[in-house]
Amino acid sequence: MVDYDLVPAYYQKEIVLTKEALNQLKASKKIALFAAVQFIKLDALITQLKDQGNEVLTTHGKRTSGKFQLLGCDCFSDSFQDKDTLNKADTILYIGDGLFHPRALILAQDKPVILYDPIAETIKTVSKKDLQKDLNKRKANIIKYLDAKNVGILVSTKPGQQYLKNAILLKNKEKDKTCYIFIADAFSFSEMENFPFIDVWVNTACPRIGYDDAKNLPRPLININDALNPEKSLQET
Repeated sequence: MVDYDLVPAYYQKEIVLTKEALNQLKASKKIALFAAVQFIKLDALITQLKDQGNEVLTTHGKRTSGKFQLLGCDCFSDSFQDKDTLNKADTILYIGDGLFHPRALILAQDKPVILYDPIAETIKTVSKKDLQKDLNKRKANIIKYLDAKNVGILVSTKPGQQYLKNAILLKNKEKDKTCYIFIADAFSFSEMENFPFIDVWVNTACPRIGYDDAKNLPRPLININDALNPEKSLQET
């Protein structure tokens, strides 16, 4: 076994909010704060919020160790160490650049998410309306799964993404469907065309595959939790 040293690559500048951002957040009583790992040194920003009367709520993804930190796959309400934080907050504030991580926050709950980019010093709000096309695709794929006869279940062998037990659970649950389990390290979606008898694919690895990649595939693909409890997923979509 090879040992690796972890070298943190934190953003080197002090992270503070602009006057415009502070004004936009001033009316929020409780703010749930999240960040990508490189932006989690937020002491100065938290002081700014507290000085203007905001209460800062903190939690993090269950598979992360840093306060405020979330992963792109933390896209479910129970992905967080303290899931009540999202419910208690008036406002959800994400610190970072790009949309990959905040999309997870939008998918995990119903409140809009305010994005503050400390590099560009910009602030904007995103919500489920911005993801409506993807959510409609997810809903359509779940409905197609309910009618599917042949299901392909994708299982990755990557550490942290290997959920063979869930694949077997689904295979045993679906008495009216024929389920085939496909195991690989990484998924090559172009190879799915070699199995034209599969009506719908089910992903058991990173759940973002079921959101981000599914919209570009020729056949429907859903996540394992949608397959195990499709009625609940349809109500949430």
